[in-house]
Amino acid sequence: MKISKYVVFLTFFSVIFSCSDNEEEHYVKHFDYSTLEDSIPDSVRYHVNPSYPVRLDSLRILAIGNSFTDDAMQYMNRMVNDAGIDNDLLAICSLTEGSSTFKTWLSKDFESTVVQLRTDAGNAVMKTKGTIHEILNQNWDLIIIQQSSDQSYKWESFSYLKNLEDKLLACCPNKSVCLGFQLVWSHSKEEMPHVLEGNIACCEKMIQRYGADVVIPTGVAIQNARNTSLNDSKYLTRDHWHLNKGIARYIATATWFERLIRPVFDVSVIDNACMPEGDYS
Repeated sequence: MKISKYVVFLTFFSVIFSCSDNEEEHYVKHFDYSTLEDSIPDSVRYHVNPSYPVRLDSLRILAIGNSFTDDAMQYMNRMVNDAGIDNDLLAICSLTEGSSTFKTWLSKDFESTVVQLRTDAGNAVMKTKGTIHEILNQNWDLIIIQQSSDQSYKWESFSYLKNLEDKLLACCPNKSVCLGFQLVWSHSKEEMPHVLEGNIACCEKMIQRYGADVVIPTGVAIQNARNTSLNDSKYLTRDHWHLNKGIARYIATATWFERLIRPVFDVSVIDNACMPEGDYS
Protein backbone atom coordinates (compact mmCIF):
# COMPACT_ATOMS: atom_id res chain seq x y z
CA MET A 1 0.00 0.00 0.00
CA LYS A 2 1.35 3.42 -0.87
CA ILE A 3 2.41 5.49 2.10
CA SER A 4 -0.03 8.28 1.18
CA LYS A 5 -2.99 5.89 1.37
CA TYR A 6 -1.79 4.62 4.73
CA VAL A 7 -1.45 8.16 6.04
CA VAL A 8 -4.91 9.16 4.81
CA PHE A 9 -6.28 6.16 6.67
CA LEU A 10 -4.54 7.40 9.83
CA THR A 11 -5.70 10.97 9.39
CA PHE A 12 -9.29 10.34 8.30
CA PHE A 13 -11.59 12.29 10.58
CA SER A 14 -14.86 14.15 11.07
CA VAL A 15 -13.43 17.31 12.66
CA ILE A 16 -13.06 16.57 16.38
CA PHE A 17 -12.04 13.32 18.04
CA SER A 18 -12.02 11.81 21.49
CA CYS A 19 -9.69 9.31 23.08
CA SER A 20 -10.40 5.67 23.61
CA ASP A 21 -11.10 4.39 27.12
CA ASN A 22 -8.60 1.61 26.49
CA GLU A 23 -5.76 2.47 28.88
CA GLU A 24 -3.36 0.08 27.15
CA GLU A 25 -3.61 1.22 23.55
CA HIS A 26 -4.93 4.79 23.67
CA TYR A 27 -6.28 4.65 20.17
CA VAL A 28 -8.37 7.58 19.04
CA LYS A 29 -11.94 7.44 17.79
CA HIS A 30 -14.21 9.93 16.07
CA PHE A 31 -16.44 12.26 18.02
CA ASP A 32 -19.38 13.74 16.14
CA TYR A 33 -19.93 17.19 17.60
CA SER A 34 -22.45 18.37 14.98
CA THR A 35 -25.49 17.90 17.22
CA LEU A 36 -23.68 19.64 20.07
CA GLU A 37 -22.82 22.59 17.86
CA ASP A 38 -26.37 22.88 16.57
CA SER A 39 -27.71 22.97 20.12
CA ILE A 40 -25.77 26.11 21.04
CA PRO A 41 -27.69 29.31 20.20
CA ASP A 42 -25.68 31.93 18.34
CA SER A 43 -26.52 34.39 21.11
CA VAL A 44 -24.57 32.25 23.58
CA ARG A 45 -21.43 32.00 21.48
CA TYR A 46 -18.88 34.76 21.55
CA HIS A 47 -17.94 34.38 17.88
CA VAL A 48 -19.93 32.71 15.10
CA ASN A 49 -17.36 31.39 12.67
CA PRO A 50 -18.15 31.76 8.95
CA SER A 51 -18.35 28.43 7.15
CA TYR A 52 -15.11 27.05 5.85
CA PRO A 53 -14.78 28.00 2.17
CA VAL A 54 -15.50 25.19 -0.28
CA ARG A 55 -14.77 25.24 -4.02
CA LEU A 56 -13.32 28.75 -4.04
CA ASP A 57 -11.50 30.04 -7.08
CA SER A 58 -8.46 30.55 -4.84
CA LEU A 59 -7.38 30.00 -1.24
CA ARG A 60 -5.23 32.14 1.06
CA ILE A 61 -4.23 30.70 4.43
CA LEU A 62 -2.29 32.42 7.22
CA ALA A 63 -0.99 30.19 10.02
CA ILE A 64 -0.03 31.97 13.26
CA GLY A 65 1.76 29.83 15.81
CA ASN A 66 5.09 28.39 16.83
CA SER A 67 7.50 25.57 16.01
CA PHE A 68 4.64 23.06 16.02
CA THR A 69 3.18 25.03 13.11
CA ASP A 70 6.56 24.78 11.38
CA ASP A 71 6.53 21.00 11.80
CA ALA A 72 3.33 20.73 9.77
CA MET A 73 4.70 22.70 6.82
CA GLN A 74 7.80 20.76 5.76
CA TYR A 75 6.11 18.85 2.93
CA MET A 76 3.40 21.36 2.01
CA ASN A 77 5.00 22.86 -1.08
CA ARG A 78 5.89 19.48 -2.56
CA MET A 79 2.48 18.03 -1.73
CA VAL A 80 0.68 20.97 -3.35
CA ASN A 81 2.84 20.81 -6.47
CA ASP A 82 2.46 17.06 -6.82
CA ALA A 83 -1.31 17.45 -6.48
CA GLY A 84 -1.32 19.57 -9.63
CA ILE A 85 -2.84 22.63 -7.93
CA ASP A 86 -2.35 25.93 -9.77
CA ASN A 87 0.09 27.78 -7.52
CA ASP A 88 -1.27 31.13 -8.64
CA LEU A 89 -4.56 30.25 -6.92
CA LEU A 90 -3.03 29.40 -3.55
CA ALA A 91 -1.06 31.05 -0.75
CA ILE A 92 -0.13 29.28 2.48
CA CYS A 93 1.98 31.50 4.71
CA SER A 94 3.22 31.14 8.28
CA LEU A 95 3.96 33.64 11.04
CA THR A 96 5.69 31.75 13.83
CA GLU A 97 7.64 32.43 17.00
CA GLY A 98 9.15 29.68 19.16
CA SER A 99 7.04 28.68 22.19
CA SER A 100 4.49 31.41 21.47
CA THR A 101 1.04 31.23 23.08
CA PHE A 102 -2.27 33.03 22.68
CA LYS A 103 -0.98 35.48 25.27
CA THR A 104 2.24 36.03 23.31
CA TRP A 105 0.41 37.17 20.18
CA LEU A 106 -2.17 39.15 22.12
CA SER A 107 0.55 41.14 23.87
CA LYS A 108 2.21 42.27 20.63
CA ASP A 109 1.65 45.75 19.25
CA PHE A 110 0.14 44.96 15.85
CA GLU A 111 0.75 48.51 14.62
CA SER A 112 4.50 48.61 15.26
CA THR A 113 5.80 45.03 15.39
CA VAL A 114 7.41 44.21 12.03
CA VAL A 115 7.37 40.55 11.01
CA GLN A 116 8.42 38.40 8.07
CA LEU A 117 6.08 35.73 6.76
CA ARG A 118 7.33 32.42 5.39
CA THR A 119 5.61 31.25 2.23
CA ASP A 120 5.04 27.51 2.56
CA ALA A 121 3.15 26.90 -0.68
CA GLY A 122 1.58 28.76 -3.58
CA ASN A 123 2.41 31.85 -5.59
CA ALA A 124 -0.64 34.02 -4.93
CA VAL A 125 0.73 37.49 -4.29
CA MET A 126 0.61 38.44 -0.62
CA LYS A 127 2.57 41.01 1.37
CA THR A 128 5.09 38.98 3.39
CA LYS A 129 6.92 41.67 5.35
CA GLY A 130 5.43 44.51 7.39
CA THR A 131 3.72 45.18 10.68
CA ILE A 132 1.39 42.50 11.98
CA HIS A 133 -1.52 44.80 11.14
CA GLU A 134 -0.30 45.17 7.54
CA ILE A 135 0.07 41.40 7.21
CA LEU A 136 -3.42 40.78 8.55
CA ASN A 137 -4.90 43.57 6.45
CA GLN A 138 -5.02 41.33 3.38
CA ASN A 139 -7.67 39.16 1.82
CA TRP A 140 -7.06 35.98 3.85
CA ASP A 141 -9.70 33.26 3.60
CA LEU A 142 -8.53 31.38 6.67
CA ILE A 143 -6.41 32.19 9.73
CA ILE A 144 -5.08 29.21 11.70
CA ILE A 145 -4.08 29.65 15.33
CA GLN A 146 -2.85 27.23 18.00
CA GLN A 147 -1.98 27.18 21.64
CA SER A 148 1.49 26.28 22.88
CA SER A 149 1.80 22.54 23.50
CA ASP A 150 2.58 23.01 27.20
CA GLN A 151 -0.68 24.95 27.65
CA SER A 152 -2.96 23.38 25.05
CA TYR A 153 -4.54 21.03 27.62
CA LYS A 154 -5.08 23.76 30.25
CA TRP A 155 -8.44 25.46 29.74
CA GLU A 156 -7.42 28.50 31.78
CA SER A 157 -4.83 29.33 29.10
CA PHE A 158 -7.66 29.83 26.58
CA SER A 159 -8.87 32.89 28.52
CA TYR A 160 -6.81 35.06 26.12
CA LEU A 161 -8.54 33.70 23.02
CA LYS A 162 -11.53 36.04 22.95
CA ASN A 163 -9.37 39.18 22.94
CA LEU A 164 -6.96 37.62 20.45
CA GLU A 165 -9.84 36.85 18.08
CA ASP A 166 -11.05 40.43 18.43
CA LYS A 167 -7.60 41.74 17.61
CA LEU A 168 -7.09 39.48 14.59
CA LEU A 169 -10.52 40.01 13.08
CA ALA A 170 -10.37 43.79 13.50
CA CYS A 171 -7.42 43.85 11.08
CA CYS A 172 -8.97 41.64 8.39
CA PRO A 173 -10.76 43.29 5.46
CA ASN A 174 -12.44 39.99 4.59
CA LYS A 175 -15.36 39.89 7.03
CA SER A 176 -15.99 36.27 6.02
CA VAL A 177 -12.53 35.17 7.10
CA CYS A 178 -12.72 31.80 8.85
CA LEU A 179 -10.79 30.97 12.03
CA GLY A 180 -9.15 27.56 12.35
CA PHE A 181 -7.22 25.76 15.07
CA GLN A 182 -4.43 23.19 15.08
CA LEU A 183 -4.90 20.54 17.75
CA VAL A 184 -1.34 19.60 18.70
CA TRP A 185 0.23 16.34 19.86
CA SER A 186 1.47 15.19 23.25
CA HIS A 187 5.20 14.94 23.86
CA SER A 188 6.16 11.73 25.64
CA LYS A 189 4.72 8.29 26.30
CA GLU A 190 3.99 9.16 29.94
CA GLU A 191 1.85 12.17 29.10
CA MET A 192 0.20 10.92 25.90
CA PRO A 193 -3.19 9.84 27.28
CA HIS A 194 -4.05 12.71 29.62
CA VAL A 195 -2.50 15.48 27.53
CA LEU A 196 -4.23 14.46 24.31
CA GLU A 197 -7.51 14.05 26.17
CA GLY A 198 -6.98 17.50 27.67
CA ASN A 199 -6.19 18.97 24.25
CA ILE A 200 -9.42 17.55 22.86
CA ALA A 201 -11.51 18.68 25.84
CA CYS A 202 -10.18 22.25 25.51
CA CYS A 203 -10.83 22.14 21.78
CA GLU A 204 -14.46 21.11 22.34
CA LYS A 205 -14.96 24.00 24.79
CA MET A 206 -13.27 26.38 22.38
CA ILE A 207 -15.71 25.42 19.61
CA GLN A 208 -18.67 26.03 21.89
CA ARG A 209 -17.53 29.36 23.30
CA TYR A 210 -15.22 30.95 20.75
CA GLY A 211 -16.35 29.52 17.44
CA ALA A 212 -13.03 28.39 15.97
CA ASP A 213 -14.61 25.19 14.72
CA VAL A 214 -12.32 24.41 11.77
CA VAL A 215 -9.98 22.00 13.54
CA ILE A 216 -6.85 20.39 12.12
CA PRO A 217 -6.43 17.28 14.31
CA THR A 218 -2.69 16.85 13.85
CA GLY A 219 -2.27 15.52 17.37
CA VAL A 220 -4.88 12.83 16.78
CA ALA A 221 -3.22 11.71 13.54
CA ILE A 222 0.18 11.50 15.28
CA GLN A 223 -1.28 9.51 18.17
CA ASN A 224 -2.93 7.10 15.73
CA ALA A 225 0.41 6.61 13.98
CA ARG A 226 2.11 5.92 17.31
CA ASN A 227 -0.08 2.85 17.61
CA THR A 228 1.21 1.38 14.34
CA SER A 229 4.49 0.03 13.01
CA LEU A 230 5.41 3.59 12.01
CA ASN A 231 6.20 4.40 15.65
CA ASP A 232 9.82 4.67 16.83
CA SER A 233 11.81 4.98 20.06
CA LYS A 234 11.10 8.72 20.33
CA TYR A 235 7.40 8.35 19.55
CA LEU A 236 7.69 10.04 16.14
CA THR A 237 9.55 13.06 17.54
CA ARG A 238 13.16 14.10 17.11
CA ASP A 239 13.60 15.47 20.63
CA HIS A 240 10.49 14.21 22.50
CA TRP A 241 8.75 17.46 21.54
CA HIS A 242 8.99 18.28 17.84
CA LEU A 243 8.05 15.86 15.08
CA ASN A 244 10.73 13.90 13.25
CA LYS A 245 11.49 15.15 9.76
CA GLY A 246 10.32 11.97 8.08
CA ILE A 247 6.97 10.26 8.49
CA ALA A 248 5.74 12.39 11.41
CA ARG A 249 6.03 15.73 9.63
CA TYR A 250 4.60 14.07 6.52
CA ILE A 251 1.53 12.95 8.51
CA ALA A 252 1.15 16.48 9.90
CA THR A 253 1.26 18.02 6.42
CA ALA A 254 -1.15 15.43 5.06
CA THR A 255 -3.60 16.23 7.86
CA TRP A 256 -3.51 19.94 7.01
CA PHE A 257 -3.87 19.11 3.32
CA GLU A 258 -6.90 16.87 3.78
CA ARG A 259 -8.62 19.28 6.16
CA LEU A 260 -7.95 22.57 4.38
CA ILE A 261 -6.96 22.04 0.75
CA ARG A 262 -9.05 19.07 -0.30
CA PRO A 263 -12.45 20.79 0.30
CA VAL A 264 -11.46 23.73 -1.89
CA PHE A 265 -9.57 22.11 -4.76
CA ASP A 266 -11.25 18.69 -4.64
CA VAL A 267 -7.97 16.77 -4.59
CA SER A 268 -6.77 14.32 -1.96
CA VAL A 269 -3.30 13.40 -0.78
CA ILE A 270 -4.09 9.82 -1.84
CA ASP A 271 -1.69 8.80 -4.62
CA ASN A 272 0.24 12.06 -4.19
CA ALA A 273 3.81 11.49 -5.39
CA CYS A 274 5.29 13.39 -2.43
CA MET A 275 7.02 10.95 -0.08
CA PRO A 276 8.49 11.41 3.40
CA GLU A 277 12.22 11.28 4.05
CA GLY A 278 13.35 7.76 4.97
CA ASP A 279 12.55 4.24 3.81
CA TYR A 280 8.86 3.41 4.15
CA SER A 281 8.61 0.90 1.35
